[in-house]
Amino acid sequence: MLLATVGLLKPSPNVGRRGRYAVWLAFLLGIAVSLAANIAAAPALAWKPVLVAGWPPVALLLSVELLAHRSTVRAETGRGGVGDAEGDGGRERGGGDPLLERARRMDARHRDLHQRPVSAESLRKELRIGADRSRQLVALVRASLQWRRPRVSADASRLP
Repeated sequence: MLLATVGLLKPSPNVGRRGRYAVWLAFLLGIAVSLAANIAAAPALAWKPVLVAGWPPVALLLSVELLAHRSTVRAETGRGGVGDAEGDGGRERGGGDPLLERARRMDARHRDLHQRPVSAESLRKELRIGADRSRQLVALVRASLQWRRPRVSADASRLP
């Protein structure tokens, strides 16, 4: 259970969906076995001793689930997520998300070839990422283009 917990909280970037499911399966199996052993070791099969004996594995399950969810939310919004005010998570200034940089290059190439922005589906297929992440990248690329593009006022658009 310890290794499965570490695998859930610190996922490796090259582990696929099947590997992630295997880690979750190992963790849940460990929780189930621990829960059964704790209940079997309860002094009596009344509801209070069973509740006290069964609480530690349930608490571990809930805490790992909360921490795993927290790390994915932080990765999506705190570092380059759609919820950032600047639209690029502050990566323009330093560092950089390699996927975001690749998405920007793909968008520029797509605009040159087709005179329109790249779609989330095209990004998903080319970068081999999930649909949610591809939609986030499209939103970030378009937000950064809007931010950089000078605004044209209504009066200036009527000038020859």
